[in-house]
Amino acid sequence: MRLIRFFMSKKTENANNEQNNLVIEEAFERLEEINKLLESSETSLKDSIALYTEGVKLVGACRENLEGVEKEIQILNDE
Repeated sequence: MRLIRFFMSKKTENANNEQNNLVIEEAFERLEEINKLLESSETSLKDSIALYTEGVKLVGACRENLEGVEKEIQILNDE
């Protein structure tokens, strides 16, 4: 249980600090990690809520990032 909490707190801290420097592949990897932790019966309800919150933020950041890339592609195609 302590290992999950340590792992989660470090990853949550890193995700909050690096959200502006999002690398989409790393975000997807983290989302996979979050999913595995949420599926684990060893993850407490409190930790699950924190992980879920982190996941929602990551999904939002990925969506914004992908929308930006889509706009760049549209501009390139229009030229």
